Amino acid sequence: MKDIAATATLVLSFAAWVTTHVALAARLALRSQPRWRGVVALVVPPLAPMYGFRLGWRRTSTLWLVWLIVYVLALLVARA
Repeated sequence: MKDIAATATLVLSFAAWVTTHVALAARLALRSQPRWRGVVALVVPPLAPMYGFRLGWRRTSTLWLVWLIVYVLALLVARA
């Protein structure tokens, strides 16, 4: 049962992190100036929350960080 829960948490947290990352990068590309930040943030993931915090998008950027932390913790549990 522990393996199923760890795997489910791993898969769902990664999917949520990727979804949040793509949403944040798209928002950067569509709503910020210069627009190239969105494309760069899509390719270099740590830039997405950094640009988001600078533009005052704290909720989305914090959510990005939370999902990343949950994913890393799930990865550590799955490897143990």
